[in-house]
Amino acid sequence: MKKNSNQFVLICVTMAATAVISWFLFFKQAVEKDTVDINNFPKVIGTWTSVDLPITKDEFAILETNNAFVRLYTNSADHAKVYLYLVYSQTNRKVAHPPEICYTGNGMSITEDVHDSITVQNPPLTIQANRLRLSKGGFSQIAYYWFKVGGAFTSNYWKQQVLIAVDTLLGKHPSSALVRISANITDRDTERTIRNIKTFTGLITPDLFKYLP
Repeated sequence: MKKNSNQFVLICVTMAATAVISWFLFFKQAVEKDTVDINNFPKVIGTWTSVDLPITKDEFAILETNNAFVRLYTNSADHAKVYLYLVYSQTNRKVAHPPEICYTGNGMSITEDVHDSITVQNPPLTIQANRLRLSKGGFSQIAYYWFKVGGAFTSNYWKQQVLIAVDTLLGKHPSSALVRISANITDRDTERTIRNIKTFTGLITPDLFKYLP
């Protein structure tokens, strides 16, 4: 019994020490600055061209980083439009948080919140994402979002935090990012809106790895 008790104490001490070291590394990183500027992300991708949309000072303050942008991309081939919202930091793990609070804070209602997958050809992978259906008055929108930690994607906020903690503990200095892609539903055609978002996602995925390392 005493041996088991000693083992339990040793495990608890080890876990506590691991947590302390992990958080120390988090705070050490937090005082550093990003060396990657995601505003270099391509503004033209294939037949899609973009315009930057404003982010207010208050919104940047909430994000705790200036390394973010919102762009409206338009496909010249069929005039499809999607909004790309990226938030990124190499040093601050708090910048990538679920956007639901921001949506409801802006007066939008979330009428659907489900998981969905996006199949990408290059590189071959499947992105597990969160899909939201949003409405406000007569306006409806579909939004997909997921998190990026280093070279990994996840739809789960807490898994993102665990991945950051583990990588930081191993000395890998992982980056953290929120990827959100949305589009207005036109002509009540939800399926076409979803298809446009998934097509656009497939096009930008190589650039997500390149410009959000």
